Amino acid sequence: MRRRDFFGVAAAIPGVAAAARIDVASIKPRGPKKVEIVYKSPHARPNGLQATPEGMWVMDQGVGNDCTLINYADGKVIRDFQVSGVDAASGITIDAGGQLWIASTHNSLIMTASAQDGKVSAKYWTHGAGRPYRLKGDPPATRSSLAPAFPAPPAAGRGAGQGRGGRGGGAALPAGQLPLDAANGVSSLDGAQGMEFRDGLLYYSVLPARMLYVVDPKTWEAQATWPLAGNRAHGVGWDGDTLWVADTNWRAFFRHDMKSGAIVEKIQLTEKDPLIHGVTIHDGYMWFCDDVGYVCNFKL
Repeated sequence: MRRRDFFGVAAAIPGVAAAARIDVASIKPRGPKKVEIVYKSPHARPNGLQATPEGMWVMDQGVGNDCTLINYADGKVIRDFQVSGVDAASGITIDAGGQLWIASTHNSLIMTASAQDGKVSAKYWTHGAGRPYRLKGDPPATRSSLAPAFPAPPAAGRGAGQGRGGRGGGAALPAGQLPLDAANGVSSLDGAQGMEFRDGLLYYSVLPARMLYVVDPKTWEAQATWPLAGNRAHGVGWDGDTLWVADTNWRAFFRHDMKSGAIVEKIQLTEKDPLIHGVTIHDGYMWFCDDVGYVCNFKL
């Protein structure tokens, strides 16, 4: 099921209770922001961003699953490679050891890979993966108001694998891990979106569950779950001891308290602004990408 086809589908998430409605209108807004389109992305379908001292990672969800490190100032490429087995990547982050973590959304996998060449070192199943759904009062599905920065790519189908990954007959794997030949994490439906690390824990938003999960990567045990504002959660970014979580359909960023997960503030964009997908924060600016081929920012 493609991302733009899921709206209006009933929930089918085993083990996850129906989400409670969050009153988005009651959340304190920050003042309006002047969004700048900084440059075209390195590839046509950018969907995940991660700021690092070396540069900004841009994860593309197009056919090649290109992973690119670029300069902040001009978008010039520092490093570029493809990551095998990714199906519509929606998030990317990096841990304290310099290893990339990538959310492969349409096959509900989370992968670790080398930041030098993209070689995959491990695969994990995704908490809360399943079929996205609408809740009464959700905003309508959104599309970018911008003309695509790149020509339309050739049509491509979903990933080939359909079975659930298993441990097989080999040696036992660490908690949460799957064999490297696993085609799916929990299902062939949707999984994680934006991702960040903090103090050894992995934080990731999951669109079908309408939750953000705080996961210990050593045990693959969820430490906490945070209810999210809508049905299309996307990129995330740290701002001090709070985490901004974007929702594409709300065209907004929601600021969550790190200790409680509660939403304490929002930044609302307009219908004329680029559409929010991947998100990261660097040097006092909120950076985000529109998946029609642009990297954008505004001052926080």
